[in-house]
Amino acid sequence: MIIKDEIHGTMEFGGLEAKIIDTATFQRLRRIKQMSVTNLVYPGANHTRFEHSIGTAHLSAVIARKVGLDEDEVLKVKIYGLLHDIGHCAFSHEGEDVLKKYVGTHEETGRKRILKGEIADILSENYKPREIADIGDSPRGAIIASDLGADRMDYLERDARNTGVAYGMIDSDRIVHTLVMKECGLCIEEGGLEAAEYLLVARFMMFSAVYMHRTVRIATAMLYRAIEESIADGTLTPEQFIELDDEGATAAMLKSKNGGKYATALLNRRLLKEVCSLPKEGWDEKGARALGASLSEKFSCEIIADYPHQFFKPAEVKVDSKGGLKPITALSGLVESLKKAEEDRMRVLVLAEKDVKEEHGEKISALVTSQARRRRR
Repeated sequence: MIIKDEIHGTMEFGGLEAKIIDTATFQRLRRIKQMSVTNLVYPGANHTRFEHSIGTAHLSAVIARKVGLDEDEVLKVKIYGLLHDIGHCAFSHEGEDVLKKYVGTHEETGRKRILKGEIADILSENYKPREIADIGDSPRGAIIASDLGADRMDYLERDARNTGVAYGMIDSDRIVHTLVMKECGLCIEEGGLEAAEYLLVARFMMFSAVYMHRTVRIATAMLYRAIEESIADGTLTPEQFIELDDEGATAAMLKSKNGGKYATALLNRRLLKEVCSLPKEGWDEKGARALGASLSEKFSCEIIADYPHQFFKPAEVKVDSKGGLKPITALSGLVESLKKAEEDRMRVLVLAEKDVKEEHGEKISALVTSQARRRRR
């Protein structure tokens, strides 16, 4: 099977991989947007988990060969890269944020789909399905999932290209050329330090400017409530939701007594407005929800206080330097500074309908500011 890709050019997949790609389970990924509701802000962000999965598989094989794995291991890693997102539910990570407390993460769901069902039957022609499923917990799994892995390199460049921003453009060729496999996992040679820095900065900028864009956050907060309310009123069970694609989930939520209003608003891009915001210092998700509830009660209307999800994890890249393996933060003050930059930019957003903002905006802002001062004391 030959596939022409916007990022990687011509990609080739053998018979076993082609059979996996042609399963209904894998084809479902064509109907799950990679960036969920981000297309309400960046209209081009309509690419799917399907493109990302085949791109990750291709790049996984390139990296696996570069670090010296034999061809059988390269194929296993490539298949795992192909299947690394097979457990995603509708609306990708945003759907998972709500559902994981009921049914676990997409990695857990994906493992089940690798071990049992049509994909497991195909894998069994060549391997034990567990051989593939267990790659994620082995050093080889870093080829896909590490800070410099195929998953991250593919989604950064693919998301940047489809949103039209420049932040995610990275030197993937240089990174791949300088990757090495050590006992501790995937590392980068010192000659690739600048390319690794650029990738980590690009990831930070993509999260700051795209994934956590304020209007994207507003749409995501509404999506959360559409899913939560549809489950709460019995329109959907979590087990049903994880089998749906974006359109199927939207159609189901539109029938929900309580979740339908949010699904309808998203469908027609009638988004809530930001009334005010405040630094996240002193707040947590529980506190933000309580703030939204108290404001809603006081003003007799719906007001949401949306707590920002943590997006930046400390970089765990190891650099193979002349002085031995060192964490990238020991060699790069730039990478070390990213964590503080993230904290400085994260804010709690207070959201309401346009007419509520116009009528009560100043009072809401004053009350929120007062409560924030009390929490910081």
